[in-house]
Amino acid sequence: MLVLHGFTETDLFWGDLLGSLGPSNQGVTACGLLPGHGWKPCADGTTLASAAADFAKRLPADGGDLLGYSLGGRLALQLALDHPKRVRRLVLVSCMAGIRDQAERSRRRERDERLAQILEEDGIGPFLALWEANPVLKTIKPIPHHIEETLRSMRMNQDPLGLASALRTLGVGTMQDLWPRLPAITAKTLLIAGDHDTRYVQAMGEMAKLIPGARFEVVADSGHAVHREQPYVLKKLVSAFLA
Repeated sequence: MLVLHGFTETDLFWGDLLGSLGPSNQGVTACGLLPGHGWKPCADGTTLASAAADFAKRLPADGGDLLGYSLGGRLALQLALDHPKRVRRLVLVSCMAGIRDQAERSRRRERDERLAQILEEDGIGPFLALWEANPVLKTIKPIPHHIEETLRSMRMNQDPLGLASALRTLGVGTMQDLWPRLPAITAKTLLIAGDHDTRYVQAMGEMAKLIPGARFEVVADSGHAVHREQPYVLKKLVSAFLA
């Protein structure tokens, strides 16, 4: 199984959860180096589609299991659509299929550009202060202070230029609108959102209706970061889906 993390994360954000997803005899691989993360800048010409093509090579030719969260979920969705034979089962956590309204997509692209400039000019600290004020991230319920401090330290150690390049090339404002393509997904699909993350609950509920045979689960007492807020519930849902 290939797991794709979210923006500003690495595989370390998933902790022990990585080794416990799915059947005990099934290996789990986390991608700790999404483009722009882990001091790996986005190569010139990187797009969500080109990144998906790169990660498709890590899955078996006859199909493997793929889980993506947030940015990683959008990447997983692109991969499943562009390389359907590589994805047997698909788990999408707290992600959407793009922005359908062109004006809204343009506004998001402009916002991401401003954030990218802050990363380049001011560094990680000022950027995180703005990023963490995002209403979507405000849905995340408090976790133990020592864990939160560890996660923030990991974020502070990211390369600001790498994150800036990821915002410009992989941001939701630059991705294609994948909504019209959802009925073409062939992988068995599970969608998961936290109940406090109302925007994503609505979006993923609509996505589930368009993806053939998809199942949608809403996790109680959770916001956007289901893997951190309710890891045991996520483990149970994913393990049952893959069994």
